[in-house]
Amino acid sequence: MNAMTANDSAVTHDFVELMTQYQGRLYGYILSLSGDTDSANDVLQEANIVLWKQWDQFEPGSNFKAWSFRIAHFQFMAYRQKMIRDKVHYSNELLSKLAWEAKEIDETHEQRAAALEKCLALLPLRSREAIRLRYLEEVKVCDMGEKLRCNANSVYQILFRARKWLIECVQKDANTETA
Repeated sequence: MNAMTANDSAVTHDFVELMTQYQGRLYGYILSLSGDTDSANDVLQEANIVLWKQWDQFEPGSNFKAWSFRIAHFQFMAYRQKMIRDKVHYSNELLSKLAWEAKEIDETHEQRAAALEKCLALLPLRSREAIRLRYLEEVKVCDMGEKLRCNANSVYQILFRARKWLIECVQKDANTETA
């Protein structure tokens, strides 16, 4: 039995790190193609296996998301061929359009997430803390009052104003991106 070398360990670590980072988006992409969670889970598992087997072909520093989405697309097409006996069949043209739209949605999501991150940094400290407590730590509003040193009604107002401001900020950023 061969011992794992330090280089093998680093390669495995790099793969796991990228897979962890993109797994949810890869699943979302496959789900948008299949429209079925069971099929998406099956294809995702197959895609993960292929990604691992072909990891040595990935160029470090290149676009992992594009590479993994491409492999997932081919795995979905192979899965679709296996399921050809099903009642509903989608044309390759429709599937290509769905794949393109899924990529567009993912890119829009990336832009909005980046805008949200920028906007969060611009929020006043108390509002940012309220958002963090409520949405990251999932603290109940009644418990947030103690931490923010205000009553529940004030917490609701802080959250309402912060959400409203964040929505406007993200939309403004999106409009700036498209202009």
